[in-house]
Amino acid sequence: MLDILRADGFGDDRIAHGFTTRTGGTSTGPYASLNLSWSRGDDKAAVEANRARVSQAFGDARLVFANQVHGATVLKVDAAPEDWSAGEGDALITNQPGLALCAQTADCTPVLLYDPENAAIAAIHSGWRGVIAEVIPAAINALNKAYGSRPEALQAVIGPAVAPENYRVGPEVLEQFEVLFGPLDDGLALPRDSEGGAGLNVSEGARRQLLRAGVSEDAIRWLQACTFADADRFFSCRRAARDGHAGHFGGQCGVIMLTA
Repeated sequence: MLDILRADGFGDDRIAHGFTTRTGGTSTGPYASLNLSWSRGDDKAAVEANRARVSQAFGDARLVFANQVHGATVLKVDAAPEDWSAGEGDALITNQPGLALCAQTADCTPVLLYDPENAAIAAIHSGWRGVIAEVIPAAINALNKAYGSRPEALQAVIGPAVAPENYRVGPEVLEQFEVLFGPLDDGLALPRDSEGGAGLNVSEGARRQLLRAGVSEDAIRWLQACTFADADRFFSCRRAARDGHAGHFGGQCGVIMLTA
């Protein structure tokens, strides 16, 4: 059985959403078991079977992925692609029912958006590079341009990601966040160590970008589970490196779909 996490208070009966975990799939080894990514060495047939299970959990939806590159390209999806992927980008938007937009993560932050006024949705992959590239504002702007979505009408949910306690970055990354956000308070970063690095809260950066873009604070939900710390439930790039199999790890997804 799949273990799909959902945010209370997000959306209505016209959408389905959730964040997959590693439970309920067919993959083995470091990909056990519901790995949805075949870019890290897993058997393609196993990934296909896992994706079919997620599709079934969303009412036989057509899953749509992007070839994620840690940038700010937003892909408008009008029909399901034949090979799962809508192209190279880090955010997907649509107003077409039955298309389940997927943001793949393994420590990065997944963000789902819903516009109840215009029945439009987005799935966003935002690691620290995505925050710097401002992929979240780009997706909100794309929703506005394509469907007339007003930022103040949007609902958002931030999914499980690595927590700052387990995500030390170097001073060169912190400096880029300071350019974007100003001096880093304790909500964005832990105290710096002797080398100038610190634990970074990428998901808090994503939340602040939602607010800056005009999303109401009351409309933002946040599932604050740490992908690094909870090895039984989540895949983690950082944990894979620590455990000696860097580059070989699975991926979970944030998924959102219009049902009508």
